[in-house]
Amino acid sequence: MRSRMLNRDLLFLRFRQTFSAFSFLLLFVLLSACVQPGRTRVSLPQSPVPYDQAWKASLEASLLYYERMAIEDKKKGYFQTSWETHKVGVLIGTPVKRSRLIGRVVSQDPFRLDLEMEQEAFSLELGRWLSDFPDEKRLNEINERLRARLRF
Repeated sequence: MRSRMLNRDLLFLRFRQTFSAFSFLLLFVLLSACVQPGRTRVSLPQSPVPYDQAWKASLEASLLYYERMAIEDKKKGYFQTSWETHKVGVLIGTPVKRSRLIGRVVSQDPFRLDLEMEQEAFSLELGRWLSDFPDEKRLNEINERLRARLRF
């Protein structure tokens, strides 16, 4: 009888250890899936500024950080800057990171804008660009500058 209880207790202990390890692994996978490298988004609150003026201010503020616009569609309320290479650590003449800014007008009256920054890092091993975590500090600077221009 004691031997059965001992076996049952050992079996229960193994099950508990396996379950704990499995639940930790599952939690890790779920949490890492929530963090998506490559994109960060901020939403500006509503602004009383007229659409034409707000659109112009959005483009001007974006062009302070990026050289030129790749796509600019005022009717659809969408703009995208060209990729800009960041000179943060250059290896063997290959740029390490690049980013671009995307703006989507959520509402024209009152004006409301979503900004999204995409960033990629160049992999010398693979010879191609891979998604990377965006520079949130830079995105917040653009966000603050736009807020000031749109009088929030």
